[in-house]
Amino acid sequence: MRALCLLFAISASLCAQPGPRARQPIDPAAAARGKKTYLQYCINCHGSLAQGTEQGPDLVRSVVVLRDKLGSALGPALQKLPNHKTDLTQAQIVDLSHFLRDRVEYTAMNRHASRPPNVLTGNAAAGKEYFSAKCNECHSPTGDLAGIAGKFQPDELQQRLLFPRRKPIAVTVRALGAPPVSGTLERIDDFTVSLRDAGGEFHSWKRVAGVEVEIKDPLSRHHELLDEFTDADIHNLVAYLETLK
Repeated sequence: MRALCLLFAISASLCAQPGPRARQPIDPAAAARGKKTYLQYCINCHGSLAQGTEQGPDLVRSVVVLRDKLGSALGPALQKLPNHKTDLTQAQIVDLSHFLRDRVEYTAMNRHASRPPNVLTGNAAAGKEYFSAKCNECHSPTGDLAGIAGKFQPDELQQRLLFPRRKPIAVTVRALGAPPVSGTLERIDDFTVSLRDAGGEFHSWKRVAGVEVEIKDPLSRHHELLDEFTDADIHNLVAYLETLK
């Protein structure tokens, strides 16, 4: 009888312990840091909700993300997948893991949502004034943005405002004793810069003294505005863009 009771006690103890498929607890602070990494490197392809776009797959349903624990699957995947950030620190990968796990949990809890969130809460007149001050140097409501409200739902319109589709970045590299080379930026960091010229040839340089790099990013102003936007600015702009039918 004692042996039987001991067996039941051991079984109960084992059942109470987390198994290999126990869900990763989410650290809110780490998830917030991971969100910043996601916004910087991932959102253009995987979308603001991590549920994919025409440029990249849904990460909420990704087998890699679902199996990941603190970067165990995510880190190796980033090293293997083409066109992905391969030099994230381990801390960044762990934070990103927390953020993506948070998105998975949130989506699971809200899987029966009947409609997208209402983003049309701003003032269209204030948005038009902001547009005239900040945006009309590159965009026109009767030119490239004519009829844009008829092409996208308001929530997608907001995402494209904040994170427009990536465009090729022009770069020119000047190294001592050599003519300048121009082309489309392939990669740049603190140590190297590489490009592909008009003929498709790949060039790479170490970023040492005497190597000058000139970059012309067509979305640079959008990147700058991310640090300037207030929530009111964003909502007002979306409300204004929604009038461009």
